[in-house]
Amino acid sequence: MKSWVLSGAALMLAAVCVTPAMAADFYLFNNSPSGTVKLTVNGAGSINAFQTGWFDSNGTHYNAWTNYFTGSLTSSGSTTEYRSFFSFFPTGPGTSASLTIGNALAGGYGNATARPLELTLYDVTSSIVGLQQYNGAKGIFDDLGSGIVLGKMTVNGAAAGYTIDLNQAGVDAINAAYYGAGPFTVGARLTASAVPEPAAWALLLGGFGLMGGALRTRRRRTTVRYA
Repeated sequence: MKSWVLSGAALMLAAVCVTPAMAADFYLFNNSPSGTVKLTVNGAGSINAFQTGWFDSNGTHYNAWTNYFTGSLTSSGSTTEYRSFFSFFPTGPGTSASLTIGNALAGGYGNATARPLELTLYDVTSSIVGLQQYNGAKGIFDDLGSGIVLGKMTVNGAAAGYTIDLNQAGVDAINAAYYGAGPFTVGARLTASAVPEPAAWALLLGGFGLMGGALRTRRRRTTVRYA
């Protein structure tokens, strides 16, 4: 019976570990005019971002382009990911905070994956001077989508704006910036949820079938003995 269970578990594990579906375009984009990206602390008094921008997975960045662009584009068989950043000067400490990213453009949202998108905010350790680099800053691109998570939300469609509640780590980072650690900067990364391939579903169902068969066999072999 144990071998049946192990076989079923192995099939289920294989289903989880299959290669994800082919990449498809998904993104959030806006020109980021003044007042589009705001930080709200303690539920009142929004602070406008003083610097916004993006880096791609090649480390490319243009300091004069203050729009945000977050997501993934596939062209000619290769995929380029884009991550954004938003910088603020907090005007006071807080116990709660949220970040609002405006999206007034009609083409500011795209999702060819047919899967939910998740927008995640990360802490940024790169300096303001570093964020003003032009090209080749691969390390900054990595920084914008890794490290401590400050908040996240699921994005299911186009909207006038997206508001993400910051967690305690985000609030702590704002307070640290206010008390002298420097500007508060967050990185933004957009990812598509993984969906198993049809073959993965077959493996998964096969694994459940094997485990169910093992349990039925065990029940048939069980006998009741009286003292």
